[in-house]
Amino acid sequence: MTGSGRLGTEPSADVVIAIHDATRRLDRALESLLTADDPIRITVVCHGIEASTVAGQVPADRLGRVRVVEFSDGIPSPEGPFNHGLDLATAPYVMIMGSDDFLEPGALTAWLAHARATHADVVLAPLRHQAGGLLLNPLARRGRRNRLDPVRDRLFYRSAPLGLLRRSVLDERGLRFTEGARTGGDLAVSCALWAADIRIDFDRRMPAYVIGADARTRVTTTRRPMRVLLEPALEVIRSDWGGDQSRAIRGSLATKLLRINVLGSVLPRAEPDAWSDDDLAVTRDAIEVISAYAPAGLHDLTRADRALIDELCRPDADATTVLTAIERHRRAGRVARTIPRRWTRAFSRESVLRRYAIYAVARWIP
Repeated sequence: MTGSGRLGTEPSADVVIAIHDATRRLDRALESLLTADDPIRITVVCHGIEASTVAGQVPADRLGRVRVVEFSDGIPSPEGPFNHGLDLATAPYVMIMGSDDFLEPGALTAWLAHARATHADVVLAPLRHQAGGLLLNPLARRGRRNRLDPVRDRLFYRSAPLGLLRRSVLDERGLRFTEGARTGGDLAVSCALWAADIRIDFDRRMPAYVIGADARTRVTTTRRPMRVLLEPALEVIRSDWGGDQSRAIRGSLATKLLRINVLGSVLPRAEPDAWSDDDLAVTRDAIEVISAYAPAGLHDLTRADRALIDELCRPDADATTVLTAIERHRRAGRVARTIPRRWTRAFSRESVLRRYAIYAVARWIP
């Protein structure tokens, strides 16, 4: 371990950074954190690499605020090191961060000030791409910044718990990232938080968390079998907390899982060798499980989405028919891409048409 992490006073927040490649811009992430006015402690978890390979990026005069620890589980996923760092945390609030990401000036100070003033359990960070675009996610109700509702404020579309999290909420509920997951290991913990009876605040006018785009390597971009891609969504459905939710929460969650996790994994697989028999079977089973969990989850999907799902669920579907269905989805007209099968659902909360309208307004009105 490099650096004791001792501040002379208890930190207001523990920030966990997972790093698996010594070429990552760790110095940039640290610089954006160490300017905070509050006493914070940063734990850099070296995932499968030696601490000495990144220690040089830690400013010598800040060793008291940064500790560098080693962790190895042999899994190319940040979930293990994130959990290790969270287990070491003692501050009231915790935060996770990618090693190639960074914060806008004043971000952590603003988030902590808000947390102390409101006693929020979660302060969601506004997200911005390094290229400059602000992500309108979650697409909360206009003017709604405090006590967000998981359904009315579309929280399930925020798949990563980026921002400040009250540590006691995680610990008391036993919430951690999914160990061993090669992708989507943050989905279950995020959904569990959004569905919990806690205070979640989000003000996109605050300084943002910036998603870095200049890293040379990433561990989550390799094409994977559908079984691996869809397991995180099924974990959510099978969870104890998932089974205890209201019909409204089930429907909102199911729509998101079908639209983003299932179809979002299907549509990029447009090559002839992209679909094995197992891929087809797993995809069909996942759609059936999610639809059984909340039949209403299908109602707000567009006509093009429903047509693709119907094709995927056919018992005789094969790689050729699925590829044809994907191409048909890509060429679908505007009505098919925006309107559900039932016209009465065209402006429902989860409909694409309503989301487009909110996007247009949200870009101009805070």
